Order: sequence, then C-alpha cells, then structure tokens
Amino acid sequence: MSIQDFYAAVQEKEFARNFQFKVRTLGPFTEKDLLYVESTTLPGKTIQSQTVPFFGLDFNVPGTVKYDNSSAWTVNFRVDEGANIRQKMENYVKEIWDDETSTGKYGVPVEQATFDLLGKDLQPLRRYTFVGLYPVTVGELSYNVTDAGTILTMPAIFAYQYYRIDQ
Repeated sequence: MSIQDFYAAVQEKEFARNFQFKVRTLGPFTEKDLLYVESTTLPGKTIQSQTVPFFGLDFNVPGTVKYDNSSAWTVNFRVDEGANIRQKMENYVKEIWDDETSTGKYGVPVEQATFDLLGKDLQPLRRYTFVGLYPVTVGELSYNVTDAGTILTMPAIFAYQYYRIDQ
C-alpha cells in the first residue's frame, strides 16, 4: 500500500475518535439530566475455548461466551454543579438495595441501558443495549481547594448480564 493509497483509504473511512460515545438511556436518567460519559471502555466479549485432547494433541473447540468485566464495568460521568447526577445515582443504587429498610430490587435485573457509538456527524453508527444492567458502586468525588477548577467526574460501576448490538 502506497502513501497515496493509505491517504485515500483514510479519507474514505476516517478514524474513530475516543469521544464518540453517548449514553441514550440509563435507569432513572433522562436527556434533561445532562448525563455525560467522560470516559469508559466498550466492553469485550470472549468465546471460552475448550480443549479436547486426542492422541497427544490438544484440539481447541469453541465453548460458551463470556462478557468481559460484566460484573464491574466502570463508567465515568461528569458531575453537574448541584451534584444532581450523583444524588440520582445514589438513589438508583438505593433502589437496588435500601440499607435503611433492608428491601430493594435484588431479584433478577430487568432494566436495560443503551449507549450509542457515534460517527463524526454525531449520528449513531451502532447502539449497544446492555441487558440486566444495574449500578454496583457510586464512586467517590475528589475535591481539592488548590486545584484550578477542574470539572468533577464520578465513577460508577455497573453489572450487566449481556449486551446486544443494533446496527
């Protein structure tokens, strides 16, 4: 491939940018909540390879699927000035388990969350639907009076059963 071929291919296909990910729906949050993902990872998926020995050789055959990090998927959100995002996330966790009343939604989770992978025109290229997603952890907020005014972010950890990709 020549430099001209590479340049033509780049012009045609472009490169993905790490800011092209957007939350669509997530538990109790709506578009009015200004719920912005600052950073996360797009979770992986692995086929569990099974080894079948035969005459001294190990044959590898595909087994079941494992959704990587499905019990602890970290998403970092920007925090609004009134910390409403944090409060709503804390209430979301409390819905799952309320330590004041020892009650909650601790059965099989039914909620879904959707995230969009965006193109350069900010239109969805793919939609990821996380099935059975629920919050596990509302992370710490770090304050520092000597800082120059950095925007606060809050990590949240979610668990989910599996995800589907809508093209």
